[in-house]
Parts: sequence; C-alpha cells; structure tokens
Amino acid sequence: MKRIINFFRKDVWRKLLALMLACLLYWNLSDREKVSKPVSVPMELEVAAGLFLPEDYKLDVRVMAKGTERALNNLKIKGNIKVDRNDRMNGKFRLRLDERNFEHRKDVEITRIEPEFVELPVQMYIQRDVKVTPKTSGKVLDGFELKALSCDPATIRIGGPENEVNAIEYIETEPLKLDFDRNFTQKLKLIHPQLPNIVCSANETIVKVDISPVLNQRKVFENIPVRYLFPHTLSSSGVLENRFTILPSVSRVSVIITAPPALFEEIEPEKLYVVADLSAEMLSKHSERINVRLYCPETMRSFSAGRIREIEIHPAVVSVTVQPDNINKTIKKQ
Repeated sequence: MKRIINFFRKDVWRKLLALMLACLLYWNLSDREKVSKPVSVPMELEVAAGLFLPEDYKLDVRVMAKGTERALNNLKIKGNIKVDRNDRMNGKFRLRLDERNFEHRKDVEITRIEPEFVELPVQMYIQRDVKVTPKTSGKVLDGFELKALSCDPATIRIGGPENEVNAIEYIETEPLKLDFDRNFTQKLKLIHPQLPNIVCSANETIVKVDISPVLNQRKVFENIPVRYLFPHTLSSSGVLENRFTILPSVSRVSVIITAPPALFEEIEPEKLYVVADLSAEMLSKHSERINVRLYCPETMRSFSAGRIREIEIHPAVVSVTVQPDNINKTIKKQ
C-alpha cells in the first residue's frame, strides 16, 4: 500500500501529463472508427415550368450513411430532386438517384440509396380546345322540330395535366329547355369538369336555338290487310236469323301516310290494318255487289290529334258481293 502511495507522490506532474496524453490518444483513435447508419430522407421535388406534379405527392428514400459515431449523431440530410422535360422517357419520368441528390456534412458518406430509381407522377402541362355541347331537356312542341343548336363560343381552351386534359372530349352547359315553337337564344353556364387541376378559359356560352315547323314526309305501307265487319241479328232463341257470306274483291291494300318523320318511328307496320264496315242496310241488298269505303282505325287517333297530316288508302273503295247463308246456326248468347 505504501509503495502505491509513494508511486503517486513521486514525480506527480509527469504522471498526470502521461495520463492526459493517453486519454487524448484514445479519444482520437476511437473517433476515427467509422460506422454505418440507415437514415430516412424526405425528398424535396422541383419541377420545371410546363410540368405538373400533384401538390400532395411526397417521396421518402432510405440512405445508408457512413461516418464516425460523433458525425452520425444528430445527422441531418437534405434530399432534392430536380425534374425537367429532358427526364421524360417513353412517357414516364424515371430518375436515378445518387449522392448528388443529398446535402450533408463532409465527413459523412452515402453508401447506399433505396430505391435507386424512382418513377415520379410528373406530367406535361398541356392546353387544347374542346367543343361546347348544350345539354337539353324536354322537347319542342308538336308540329315543330329542332333544326340546329349553336354556341358562342363554340369551343373553349382547357389546360392541366396531360392525362386529365386528354380525357375531356367536350364541355357541357347547364340544362337548356326546348319546349318552344320558335327560335331563341339563351346564355348558359358551362359545367366545368370535376377535376381541381383543370383550368377553363370561359365560364359561359350563348346558345342559339333554331326551331322550325316540321316538313312532312310521305310513306307507303304495302300489303295492309282488310278486315270486313258486318252486324249479326239474333232471335230470342239465339238463332242467327240472317247469316251472310261476303265475297270481297281484295284482301290487302296500300296505305299512304303523310306525317312528320319522327312519327314514323312510332308506327308498327305489322299492326296496321284497314276496315270495311258493312252496315245492315248494305246487307239487305242480298246477292248484290256493293261498294264499301275503307278506313284505317289504328292511325285515326294520331290523325285527329293533328300529328298525321293525311291518310290515303289505295284502293279507297272495294266491291263486296253479299250472299245469304241458307244454313241457320245456333250460337250462345254472350
């Protein structure tokens, strides 16, 4: 024990200096030992004029930083990516990252970057003209037709990301009511696409509506069947007292209808027929040839409403021979 105490008492200052030099040497040697540390780096994106990048897009990359423990403690790395038109290849912006994309202290080295390649959702900012299309509701009054719709301006310019602009074929207006029988003009608002990045050059358009009286069309329907109708007289016992046999001269005729073109879309030719209505007075002329006027009941409703301008039946009158039937037949009362 005394030896140890005497050791420290002798030449104290020299021993303290040696201890200090040993500590400094250890500190210096230990600070030169380098280690690696993973660091997540948020990247700052700068796009050139004429390019578009969504504002909410964020990109983080993982780098491996190498340096001394002291250098890596509280290490701050700033990442930056600059994008211009020349970075586009095959329609995509795919860039390779390297150490030049990062700012950090000089005694730290970036040894690995993950991912090494990044594909950014950058798009070209473009402009093009699209057609203005009026959106209509209702229809013009009967007897009239819509001849034309025109807008002023007829086109507007839209701008935005390339994929969004190319997806827009036209711009619609707010609904335009067509229940008129005359020409008119109306200012309408444009319905802009529900895309926040699209910019339109106009908000309104003036729509000119051309409405004209309908020009009628004449159409022939061939081989329309004829239905012959005649009354039956029943006795109190249910016996058909007067039964007749009719001998028509024709069974099919032609029907010519003059009407607006749109009305022909409603007419079904297979449901058309004409009627020869034989009255009791006609039937009293047994074995005589009588003339019967034909009419077309399926179209009479439209004709009376003024939608069909004219109906012609050829032949309009047919000859019918009426002969009494000598055989009485009992039928059930309805």
